[in-house]
Amino acid sequence: MIGPKADQPTTTDARRAYAIVTERDEQQCQRCWRGGVAQRDHRKNRSQGGRTAASNLHLLCPDCHLWKTDHPTDAAHDGWGVPGWAEPEAFPARRWVRTGVGTLRQAWVLYDDEGGVHEISAAEARRRMEGGGG
Repeated sequence: MIGPKADQPTTTDARRAYAIVTERDEQQCQRCWRGGVAQRDHRKNRSQGGRTAASNLHLLCPDCHLWKTDHPTDAAHDGWGVPGWAEPEAFPARRWVRTGVGTLRQAWVLYDDEGGVHEISAAEARRRMEGGGG
């Protein structure tokens, strides 16, 4: 079922959210780490009430964005999308994070609207994805 659309952000708010996410995600696809062609993607679709806010956005390349669109259940299970019942700021995302020596690894995280990335355990991610809330 398609829910009501969320209130539209002001142009200034949307630009700020997009700028935060572009910087936070280092202009790289957060699924495959391809750079240079990443697109801003609403983790929870606007048609499901998703807002244009940093907690609901990430960067995906065109191929990964298409995959997410074509496979919404798998995308939510793997941390690339947010189901209609969940709130993006409380629903885990999968992303690349830098280690202390500059290498990359994948981790489960929660995003906030200020550009923060808060790592959580895989067990906590599963609990939240199964409706365990925050």
